[in-house]
Amino acid sequence: MTSSQGDRGDAARQALAELLGTTEIDIVNETEGRLPSGEEVRQVSATVRGEPNQAASVVVDASGEAQPLRRLEALYGRGFLAPAAVRERPTLTPTPTPPVTIDPPTNAWTLPECVTEDETVTVFVPKSTVPPKADVYLLADTTLSMAPILSAVQAGIDTVVNSLGGFDVAWGVGNYKDFPIPTPNPYAFQHQLSPTTNLIDVGTAVGSWSPADGSDIPEGQLYALTQVATDSAIGWRPDSKRILVWFGDAPGHDPICTAISGFGTDITEATATLALQGPPTITVVAISTVTGVPAALDADPTVGSSDYGVCTVGGSPGQATNIAAATGGSHTTGVDPTTIINTLISLISAAVQSINHLVLQPSGAIAPFVTSITPPSYDSLAGDVDHTLPFDVTWTGVVDCADDDQVFTGSLDVVADGNVVASKPVTITVPACRWHHSTEMICGLQRGRNDDDKHDDDDKRDECQTVVDGRYATAVTIYNPSTCNVTLVKYFAPLILDGKPVGREPRTVLARPFAKLLLGPGEATLEDCCSLQEAVGPTGGPLVLGVLDIVADHSLEVTVTHTANGAGEAATSINARTIRPRRA
Repeated sequence: MTSSQGDRGDAARQALAELLGTTEIDIVNETEGRLPSGEEVRQVSATVRGEPNQAASVVVDASGEAQPLRRLEALYGRGFLAPAAVRERPTLTPTPTPPVTIDPPTNAWTLPECVTEDETVTVFVPKSTVPPKADVYLLADTTLSMAPILSAVQAGIDTVVNSLGGFDVAWGVGNYKDFPIPTPNPYAFQHQLSPTTNLIDVGTAVGSWSPADGSDIPEGQLYALTQVATDSAIGWRPDSKRILVWFGDAPGHDPICTAISGFGTDITEATATLALQGPPTITVVAISTVTGVPAALDADPTVGSSDYGVCTVGGSPGQATNIAAATGGSHTTGVDPTTIINTLISLISAAVQSINHLVLQPSGAIAPFVTSITPPSYDSLAGDVDHTLPFDVTWTGVVDCADDDQVFTGSLDVVADGNVVASKPVTITVPACRWHHSTEMICGLQRGRNDDDKHDDDDKRDECQTVVDGRYATAVTIYNPSTCNVTLVKYFAPLILDGKPVGREPRTVLARPFAKLLLGPGEATLEDCCSLQEAVGPTGGPLVLGVLDIVADHSLEVTVTHTANGAGEAATSINARTIRPRRA
């Protein structure tokens, strides 16, 4: 140390002792700067030993004269000291990375009302590529006790911002102090730089941090966190992952009441957490430094709170741990000036490359058709490995038919930490209503079992008779009275086959299509026991009974005629009726 430097140091210490009212002081920061006139000066800051927020600063010129920082701020205004020149930093061009993919890549469903379809959608996430964009906002406590940490960050900011060269990372900068304002603090939160890839601007913003002020122990970070989450001036990029890197050495006042902040509502740990959770979520990476109270950001906010006379004193320890956990982030403790740079690099790299919460989410008009997605999410996905993530998706027809086909479009989106990183287009068609003409068909011979009249085929007879003994036949006439061609499909659900019940409750039988034809204007056709053989085979033997459904794209004139010939001397009966169509 030269004699001149020693004299300046003695002058600074003496002036600081006078300002703080004690010689028991610790020099916590020394910064070179320039006055508006261009004169080179040194800013020296100190705290009362054991009371990190009882602090003062002086400015020492080349002659060794020390003046209180407050006096010069009154003369030149706050922030009058120009920082040392910041060397140019290159703007990085992100390296292209493989995309997130979805398999199958598209969907085209036909979903009549109540019809259900299941599929497995597989999302592939390549390592170190999601999210494709990240905004990292550096939020520092710039009260005086943080001086050694701030100096270390200013010295190492180049290393930090250049550590993620392969990613599209934008950097934002802000800092906080405390209320009341404008005295003893100039501001509670200062937004300095919106997220940008211009690293020169990032370094300049960080270089302007000036450790000063603070007064009592708790600070105003809950206000700062709320502003970062809710103020549109922050300038988050809309399609980026949002990461807030917050470092400090003291807890936050809780509540920050409206009387002291001028904010619309009281700010608490709970309201700040809710704001950060979004959507979109801002992942909070909290760092507690050793320069202040022992528990730093997690300390008890009621201890040493003396500046908020108009607000109640409240809150609980653990603020940083709670907020980080609620946003999928982390809280690191015990960081000192020698470890802050490596800590920042490690934590920011992990936050940028990892995925805290990934979901498959329907969007657009197809969303109501998705009735289940399992699992609901994948969480805590490391960024240095590939991930193959299957989702089981259930689609259900939830829209009634109309005169014409209805088409719904949208997408299934892969959302990682609140940002859409992949999508697949989906089209759902709800087919136009069809006309259903349903009737029973009964064909063949029903013969009751008589112990005096046993036959070899008795085992084919139903112990419980569905219809009385006799021979049955059914004829269905189908007529197109319109001037249009009508396409119809015939479905049949057999309930008794070959004399045996196959659809007696609780058993059920699905109606299956067995014939399709085009019926021209004025044309007619017949369905009877013989043509029913297309559906169930021979029908002239033991009893066949079931439901016939004629499904057409227009209404038809349909009649059914049943003929029955009773046992013994019983007469033949015939019955006919018109089938009333139903639209569905």
